[in-house]
Amino acid sequence: MGKKKTDLTVIFDFDGTLANTLDLIVRIYNDHAEQLGMNPVTPDQFSDLRTMGYKKAMKHLNIRWFVVPRLIMLVRKEMKAHMGEVKPYRGAIPMLVALKQAGVGIGVLTSNEHALVQEFLQANDFPAFDFVVSEKTVFGKEKALERIIERHKLSKDHVIYVGDEPRDVASSKKAGVRVYGVTWGLGGVEAMEPAEPDMLFSKMSELKKALLSEV
Repeated sequence: MGKKKTDLTVIFDFDGTLANTLDLIVRIYNDHAEQLGMNPVTPDQFSDLRTMGYKKAMKHLNIRWFVVPRLIMLVRKEMKAHMGEVKPYRGAIPMLVALKQAGVGIGVLTSNEHALVQEFLQANDFPAFDFVVSEKTVFGKEKALERIIERHKLSKDHVIYVGDEPRDVASSKKAGVRVYGVTWGLGGVEAMEPAEPDMLFSKMSELKKALLSEV
């Protein structure tokens, strides 16, 4: 990797930001909904669910807290078997290539499994990331962000986190870094607007332009 031309580092969420895993996750959820005593999700519910917040949405779908670890285990297990069906969001790879060419550091912080993410990135010819970090916690990435900043000797003023959920916004604010939201993932515009990220994007091309303008 060549010498960096800028101090900017952009850290991306994986699911719903770079990889379109939403349909697969919903399908896996619905396949196990009856077994775990949960209500299935239908496409026409998405808009309402996004405005509820996590706790209200879980209550609406009858997702009890004690089944959450099992649900997460099932989703991760079946994602391994079906990850070949998942595609990158259109424009994600050219954006990342442009950022690297501009000397921007790029990384991934995800709650998905490290090996699964790395396999997907390699299979789809993503450019090499400076780091890929898997954080097992479902809620709250602020500690992981702080560890990344310390480990890689980054300045919080020159870090931007990009994510698709309100929890991404909340974690970034707690960690003291800027956060750019995207609307093509799980949260959608319905959940992301009220979360108040520093900037919100509905198109990959707009996100690319904004990030390159930081260089």
